[in-house]
Amino acid sequence: MMTSMCIPATPAEGRGAAPAFPVGQRSARAGTRFLGIGEPPLAELMADEVVRRLMARDGVGAEQLLSLIDEVRSRLG
Repeated sequence: MMTSMCIPATPAEGRGAAPAFPVGQRSARAGTRFLGIGEPPLAELMADEVVRRLMARDGVGAEQLLSLIDEVRSRLG
């Protein structure tokens, strides 16, 4: 049986408190609002620090992942 290694987020203080990550919050990096519509470009995902850390933890190189994505795209398209 698998167990989660994640630690749950601390709940907000009391009901009605603002969420820790408000929807539509301005991104300091991009200066735009993410509306949750569509997908970010692959290059932006690959440059994300969290994605890079997860890949490193799992022993996945960027070249490996991009190669797999290209292979899947060629089979679907």
